[in-house]
Amino acid sequence: METGAIFIVLACIILIFDFALLLVMKREDKKKHYIAFFASAIACILIVASYFRLTMAFVNDDFSLIEVYTYSSSSLPLWYKVGDPWIGNSGSMLFVTFCFALLYFVYRLTGLERESKLRITTYKIMDIFLVFLLLVALLKNPFKPLPMNVLDGGGLNPLLQTLWVLVHPPVVFLGYVFVFFAFALTLAGMIRGESERQEIKTSLKRALYAAWLFLALGIALGGWWSYEVLGWGGYWAWDPVETASLLPWFTLTAYFHLPARSRDLSKEFTLLITFCMVIFATALTRGGLLESVHTFGESRIGPVLILFAFCSFLYFLYLAKRVKKPLYAFEIDTSSLYSVSTFVAYWSLMFLLLVCSFWIVRPIVIGFATGSPMAIEEMVQTYNYSCYPFTLAFVAALMGCNLSLKVNRYVMLITAILGIGAVLALLGQPTQTPMANFGLPLLLAAGIAIVYNFTMAIQKRNSLHLWGKTLIHLAIIIILIGVFISAGDAAKEPKGFIKTPNSTINVLDTQIEFGNFTVYTGMGRVYYPGHSIVGPEYSALKMDITIKEAGNVHHRALWMYYYPPADQKGVVSKPLIISSLAGDLYISMQHTESCYNSLFYALMGEEVQPEDFFLKVKRIPLIWLVWLGIIMQAVGMSVLLYAEVRVKGGKE
Repeated sequence: METGAIFIVLACIILIFDFALLLVMKREDKKKHYIAFFASAIACILIVASYFRLTMAFVNDDFSLIEVYTYSSSSLPLWYKVGDPWIGNSGSMLFVTFCFALLYFVYRLTGLERESKLRITTYKIMDIFLVFLLLVALLKNPFKPLPMNVLDGGGLNPLLQTLWVLVHPPVVFLGYVFVFFAFALTLAGMIRGESERQEIKTSLKRALYAAWLFLALGIALGGWWSYEVLGWGGYWAWDPVETASLLPWFTLTAYFHLPARSRDLSKEFTLLITFCMVIFATALTRGGLLESVHTFGESRIGPVLILFAFCSFLYFLYLAKRVKKPLYAFEIDTSSLYSVSTFVAYWSLMFLLLVCSFWIVRPIVIGFATGSPMAIEEMVQTYNYSCYPFTLAFVAALMGCNLSLKVNRYVMLITAILGIGAVLALLGQPTQTPMANFGLPLLLAAGIAIVYNFTMAIQKRNSLHLWGKTLIHLAIIIILIGVFISAGDAAKEPKGFIKTPNSTINVLDTQIEFGNFTVYTGMGRVYYPGHSIVGPEYSALKMDITIKEAGNVHHRALWMYYYPPADQKGVVSKPLIISSLAGDLYISMQHTESCYNSLFYALMGEEVQPEDFFLKVKRIPLIWLVWLGIIMQAVGMSVLLYAEVRVKGGKE
């Protein structure tokens, strides 16, 4: 067995010993407390050592491991090799385990000398979670040896050779880790009957704000990655895996719209659903339940992850029955607009969760019935239509949370606003999409209400929580305005042309002048198993272009690459984006037969000029509002997290 795998097995054994010791120890037994702490510390050190072993295998080009061979090569830059453990299929599960182990160690260290029954219970739950993650990592086995000798690696997928692969996955995984941590605290509180204890409430709130922030950033970074590299002008395509990443964000956002004090288990139950959605998203990405651009090969851990989530769900129901509280009590004051609005906000988000879950689970069930994973069909419009009414309901709820009106007057106001939206939808203004036109007046009204409420509230109390909450609410409105306005034009097919070098085109009030191709012959090195040789990794074509629009001149370049292991004849290209306040001009060069032949011969070291190429041009209006809203949302969440960490006990 490889050294890294031995470290994982030893860590599992030591954590089981720690769990057994925690079961029998008494609070006053200091010696056993120290033994248990050092056992958990050794286990965490072994996990760190295992992760370090995998990282060094990538850095040192140890192609005797399948994971290293599959995702690396000797010519791959060092920064990708350092990030390869979380880029790959098996290594990513070890990375999640590594992050959770570090968080667990810090929590154990800060609790030394002040153990309580509540903390000991929390330790036991975290031991179980960590052992489970280790077993999953062991099932994936990033240290599995390659059954043949190779001279180099197979190379990293070109779509993954971008800065965002070094940022997006670890940010998402950190969000998942904090959800695991928060759920462990919640279970411990339910077991001990101390859910309202200040220690639990403070740690839980900090963990949830951190999870909320990292999940939001992860989704945003993935959207930008898709927009810049993966998709044609699209930051969101309702791919099943990217949609699944939204699910825990929906439930966490819903969690923060629950009443601060209630007589039910609504917060605990919502966090349970968040925990299950995190596992579900992991099963989709790393478990092989569906075919997607985000999935990483076949795997058997999908059912294992789902089974663990199901067992956690059943255990939660057992605890809920023992606590003797309802999962959700419909406590709503119909005379209070704020009470009604928070109720609508919570349930609109939960229905968004249900709608998105249905369209993800449907192909999984069909695939299970037919005996093979099913590729998701094109369902962009299905998702848009399904989510639209609940999105508007959530916006209306945000507006209600920021107004001091009677409920009946608010209903009249909403009716008038929607009436204006209906007129705009019929007139086909200001966008070409009726749904966007219908919703824009409501978004603008909600934004005005949020700003007005903030200016009134800040005169009475100037707090970090007020600033954070306002930034997040306003950010959601700005993001949705950007989505509504840009989506109409983005839904249209881009203008496509077959062009030749040294030509000019006038399109969308823009003149584009093309130069000659520069051919880049074979670069990098990868192993070709079919021929048992080491050859160049890719070739490239560069087209220098001049863009003239609105009196501005831009000198840029379009690139096209040929990677033999990639799909679509191995040809990928990166779009060119010209940004302005009016929106983005999106230009993409795609291959023709002559481009493919030129790239193929360039891989062999020959320079052959292409005769033509295929060009797509598109405008996406006001897309910058989406990115501005995302930045504002991240700042708002960071402010809330800082407020919780800065002030002892989580109070300002």
